[in-house]
Amino acid sequence: MTLGEKLRALRSTSGWTQPEFARKLGIEQSYLSKLENDKSIPSTEMFDKLCTAYEVTPDEMLKGLNSDYIRKNLMHIPIIANSTNNKHEVSIGKRKAAVIVCSTFILVAVLFLFMAHLELLSSNKQYEYRSTGVDFKHEINECLKADEEKHCYIKFTGSYVPQKFNQTTHNRNSDSIITREYKGESFTVKLNEGFRDYYVKRLEDKRSTANNIFLILAVFLMTLGVLGLIVESRFYSIDKNT
Repeated sequence: MTLGEKLRALRSTSGWTQPEFARKLGIEQSYLSKLENDKSIPSTEMFDKLCTAYEVTPDEMLKGLNSDYIRKNLMHIPIIANSTNNKHEVSIGKRKAAVIVCSTFILVAVLFLFMAHLELLSSNKQYEYRSTGVDFKHEINECLKADEEKHCYIKFTGSYVPQKFNQTTHNRNSDSIITREYKGESFTVKLNEGFRDYYVKRLEDKRSTANNIFLILAVFLMTLGVLGLIVESRFYSIDKNT
């Protein structure tokens, strides 16, 4: 829409004829006709008179006008130039902020991807440590000082095979620990009675919950960032062509 088209629409809405409105403004009808047909551009004083007569603000007068038309024909009017420049600066500031935010989303997404891939905070490796039973060697030795062999072995291990094999000091109460922390090929845990020897068995790698969360966040932030940049570029193209 041009200013002339806007002036004709306002006059039609107000119910004034062209001669009546020309008299109200104190100008020739021919000059008003030129303004309404975009054959003349109003001066600063005339633009103020038009806004006052139609009881609209300068921004309301410009509402709906083609931005390229405003830049080419109305920037000689100070209030329009200042308003347009301020809006342009605000628009540029918002656009820069949007690009920065979207770019930050993408950078954080890449960071999360690297953290998940390199297992920086949580390992995907799993280890199973197995123990075949509790070893009561010390307890049995102490028991043998005061009691017979059979009783001591049965008391702690639950079995006794006389004069056939060396007696085992372990019971058959097995145990296993699954962990993402590598504790070496074996380690020993001291219990209230006896101790356990644990031996490692490597399990198939399984992505940890933490790394799954990092990947989900990375995909989410990457999607937001890319979509945001695409939308922003579309708005920039629209603003540039309007």
